[in-house]
Amino acid sequence: MNARSPFKLMLALFAFAAFALLGQAQPAQTGAANVRERIPMDAGWHFALGNAADQHMDFDFATIPFFFAKAGYGDGPASPKFDDRTWRIVNLPHDWAVELPFDRRGDGNHGSKAIGRNFPENSVGWYRKSFTIPAEDFGRRIGIAFDGVYRDSQVWVNGFYLGTEPSGYSGFHYDMTDYLNYGGTNVIVVRANATLEEGWFYEGAGIYRHVWLTKTSPLHVAHDGTFVTAEVADPTAAHPEAQVTAQVTVRNDGDSGARFTIGEEIEDAAGQFVAQSLAFDAGASAASNSDYSTTIPVHDAHLWSLEDPYLYKLITTIKSGDKVVDRYETAFGIRTIRFDADHGFFLNGKHVEIKGTNDHKDHA
Repeated sequence: MNARSPFKLMLALFAFAAFALLGQAQPAQTGAANVRERIPMDAGWHFALGNAADQHMDFDFATIPFFFAKAGYGDGPASPKFDDRTWRIVNLPHDWAVELPFDRRGDGNHGSKAIGRNFPENSVGWYRKSFTIPAEDFGRRIGIAFDGVYRDSQVWVNGFYLGTEPSGYSGFHYDMTDYLNYGGTNVIVVRANATLEEGWFYEGAGIYRHVWLTKTSPLHVAHDGTFVTAEVADPTAAHPEAQVTAQVTVRNDGDSGARFTIGEEIEDAAGQFVAQSLAFDAGASAASNSDYSTTIPVHDAHLWSLEDPYLYKLITTIKSGDKVVDRYETAFGIRTIRFDADHGFFLNGKHVEIKGTNDHKDHA
């Protein structure tokens, strides 16, 4: 590969980013003794188009100062008292742009759909969903995780403003613990504004990825709180030896400091334990994050490759005394990557010719 070729360098960096994703975490489903729950929130949302230019047509939203929403006084559809019974019911993932007609005034880079600055009546979408939280969940940390909303989203729960995520491509998470009705009904509200663009391809509009309700104990692995890397001494060996480094951020949302132990175990693709670390003592002060790192040897490692994308699973267990308070799973691959200015890209010590396509995200 010629290091002076911008196009080839771009492809190489793209491939590097794709391989790096293998080390990112996927939270476990309901774990030991229900210490961590991740519940789908895709069904039964009420949806309606608002308006990006006319406040009245946007259901009279933002007619009072915005800061009142921080105290639970969201207005328009952000109010828990808003009547959405006439709104259309949709299940997620949902894209309202794909339903819009084609129009010559639409941006050709985005499929010439009738959305954007020339179409304020089609460029804002509102979503509302009612859900219950059992009374026995009081004392746990309850959050809402969005895998992606296109775009410029604002989120409220029970009239309380949670936050804004401008990008349509970044997942995000909000802690709702202090704003919920335990043993009663709650309302989550999302406003998405797709007036502006981020790319030069069809991007859609709305909550186009999954949404999850998360429940943990106050002492838990932080949201997206693990990252795994690996080093392999000789990736071409018949039985490669790997050193896996597990990084974990532990969040203590309790009102006092906490002592706990952290244990790390590695499962292979068949669900068999192949390595583990010695559990070690740790501590975290109240309302804080603490970072820890452990190195675990894996013998006869099965390397991830394009032909055989083999994944291991790191299981992080947090114990308070003898009680498991969190269990978090992270999928990862073991592989080596190397770039050479004269000879190109190497995966597991073998030269790989990088081939790229102009293939954007799966949508609509």
